[in-house]
Amino acid sequence: MHDQKFLNYYFGEVWKPTTAQYLYSGFALVDKIQPGEWVLDVGCGHNEFKDHIENLVGIDPACEQADVITTIEDYRPRRKFDVAFCLGSLNFGQGEIVPNQISKVVSCMKPKSRIYWRVNPGLYDHDSDLCESCDFYPWDTDLLEYFAHCNGYKCVRIEEDSNGRNQRLYAEWVRS
Repeated sequence: MHDQKFLNYYFGEVWKPTTAQYLYSGFALVDKIQPGEWVLDVGCGHNEFKDHIENLVGIDPACEQADVITTIEDYRPRRKFDVAFCLGSLNFGQGEIVPNQISKVVSCMKPKSRIYWRVNPGLYDHDSDLCESCDFYPWDTDLLEYFAHCNGYKCVRIEEDSNGRNQRLYAEWVRS
């Protein structure tokens, strides 16, 4: 079950960011942004990229540091974006929930754009017992490539990425 109220509590009150500890999907992403590009940070959490990227809009339903407090499903962008970060944010729910969220992200993007991903391959490895109540999507490399293709992107890179404790998948999608 996709329980947004629980997710808002968990990620707003319990979870703590470890962005700086990820090799690929951490602050190394700042160097991938070109001057003048607009970035949508989906599920921005504490909005840690805000001080590093000039044209960034961070959205999150649970964290007051977001520029816009909303889910991706309810977000109404004022512009199209060159880049999106989906770093641990589209990880929850089964069935059509995640594919629909991906479609919404894609609808916010310019025809030529990039999406950077950090996804949890279904591991219940957070530091809180409440993690067991999260409904993790079963991400794997095949799904990253499949959804890229279905949404008109090419998946140009997939790597294992870790913050020292939690193993994740990092991916780069490009549409040109």
